[in-house]
Amino acid sequence: MLVPGATTPGANELVVLANPGDVAATVQLSFYARNGVSTPPSGAGLIVAAHGQRVVPLAGLLLGEASPVVRVVATGAPVQASLQASLTRTLLPGGSDQVAPLAQASTSLVLPGIQVLTTGQGDAGTVLRLLSPGADASATVTITPVGGDAPAGDPRTLPLPAGTPTSLNLSDLTPGAYTVSVAATQPVVGGAWSTTGFGEGADFAWYAAAPEFPASSLIAVAPGAGASLVIAADAASGSASVTLTPQSGGDPVTVSVPAGGSVSVPVTAGVYELAPDRPVHAAISYSAPGALAGYPLWPADAAAGTLTILP
Repeated sequence: MLVPGATTPGANELVVLANPGDVAATVQLSFYARNGVSTPPSGAGLIVAAHGQRVVPLAGLLLGEASPVVRVVATGAPVQASLQASLTRTLLPGGSDQVAPLAQASTSLVLPGIQVLTTGQGDAGTVLRLLSPGADASATVTITPVGGDAPAGDPRTLPLPAGTPTSLNLSDLTPGAYTVSVAATQPVVGGAWSTTGFGEGADFAWYAAAPEFPASSLIAVAPGAGASLVIAADAASGSASVTLTPQSGGDPVTVSVPAGGSVSVPVTAGVYELAPDRPVHAAISYSAPGALAGYPLWPADAAAGTLTILP
């Protein structure tokens, strides 16, 4: 599932399909939008050659949707799907981002390190998008400032009609970094969008749900301004102790993460070992004037094969 994106005026979204395998893949793109799920003819039977890529403009498949969710189904060979997003407001560039898909729907989502930077400007500066693909559901959203364990206000509950994306405006929050936790009655997918502003030099970022990080593993921090590692602990799991060790040398840092809360650790580009004493959720978040980005951290898969990087 690709949660981010839009096909409204000014949005330029590209679905990037990469096939690292030795045989061709056939891909079908389906859309969840305001009228439910559909499969446009131009999204069916897309051939992605072995060791090749295919780029599909989202607006060429479904036009005029403010909050679509894309389902990617491949046969013949596995593919890697991502979405490249950019935004133009009239003649002003509004930013760009590249976002990976969610592996599967879940009844519990954790999005660490969402930056809320704009409030009270009329337009929504931070939005949470949720979808229950299979059945009607309800979701309870708990928002906690990074660095604490007390929620910012009461939890918010919203209905999720089956197959229809639903958005929750988070722009009423005080500017800062937050971790958003979602508990749903049915499996859901979700992501959060935030922007640095609406004028010249603005940027935006999509934040994806972070999977459970259960044991020690290596992580990579990409270069970027204002980088921080945000670690969140589930309320039911209790507090966690996490040690971060730079692989290029330097002293390890150990932090305590309160149950139901999250902490932030400044980091620089490089490789680190992240070692929690119990399962946590983690993400890298970037925030600087006119720059915003973030990505979730996945634990290493010891059974994974050769990693192929396509240009």
